[in-house]
Amino acid sequence: MRRAIHSSTLPRYQHTQHNVYNISEAVPHTQRTFRELQELVDIRDVHQDIAQSLYSDNMNLNNAAYHLFQGGGKFFRPTTVLLMACACNTSHHASHNQTQIAVISEMIHVASLMHDDIIDEACQRRNAATVNNKWNDKVAVLGGDYVIAKATEKLAKIGCTETITILSRVIRDLIRGEILQLKNSMTHEELFDHYINKTFLKTASLLAHSCQAVTLLSDTPHLQHQAYEYGKNLGIAFQLVDDMLDFVSTDSSMGKPTGADLELGLATAPVLYAAQEHPELNALINRRFKQPGDSLRALEFVNDSAGIEKTRELAQRYCDKAVESLDEFSGSQWKEGLVGVTDVVLSRDS
Repeated sequence: MRRAIHSSTLPRYQHTQHNVYNISEAVPHTQRTFRELQELVDIRDVHQDIAQSLYSDNMNLNNAAYHLFQGGGKFFRPTTVLLMACACNTSHHASHNQTQIAVISEMIHVASLMHDDIIDEACQRRNAATVNNKWNDKVAVLGGDYVIAKATEKLAKIGCTETITILSRVIRDLIRGEILQLKNSMTHEELFDHYINKTFLKTASLLAHSCQAVTLLSDTPHLQHQAYEYGKNLGIAFQLVDDMLDFVSTDSSMGKPTGADLELGLATAPVLYAAQEHPELNALINRRFKQPGDSLRALEFVNDSAGIEKTRELAQRYCDKAVESLDEFSGSQWKEGLVGVTDVVLSRDS
């Protein structure tokens, strides 16, 4: 059985002569804070909708299903999706169906976290106990399934076959991404392609397809491809920053133990970039850091490389591609908000 991960398992990322990186100084401050962007689309409607949608007469199921929604989540996905909806609409107000897509995106995301925490045997999420830790694996499975079922019910009520098809791909991609994560024994080139592909399937697909869906339901459905590209590139950048923060942030800011990816046997971008400078790291990657001392050695290699900086630079390039995909959108504060989201992604520390 995989051992539980504690914050003391790995030392924090240490700056060396190769690494003088400071995430808080690496990007300019966004003109709007993320809270201001949330106020721009009134994210409160999403909070209320989710609470009402998940209500059940069975209090155990009700508490388990709603547990992670109460854990301080930022509602990054629904905020971005609503900004996209407003950017595509002539009236610049999200319709009921577009708001439902934003709600569904958060429900699918949280359900996937509940299931991921079981697979990873995680104990902490969003500065709180995971559902599997607070109750047990069975409750977490059923809770996640219940959230997915309620999200599917809401999707069906929209009554648009094409929208259902678009968002059903998200569930498929989440499963494909989890299976892809099991693959090992690859060359370095294959590892990086594998990592980006897995990142799309497990993280970016949800944002890409949700942005596409609200654009389909807008006054400018011809911008579906551009909306999809925005969500895809932003989602990949988001995960790249998340993987970088696993080395440079504290447990309290991340809301979960940091350094967890190495303990789970996962080689993320900072490690893969470090392997370019230290080829001997590839052997540790291919055996998923299973031998005693592998995780600590991998961390030392990351410390003695430009892996963190290169990961941040790659995230910047994906954010630049996301912004470029907005070129055909009409100028508005909503479009500016979508550009602002990329700044939020690059400057976040949790």
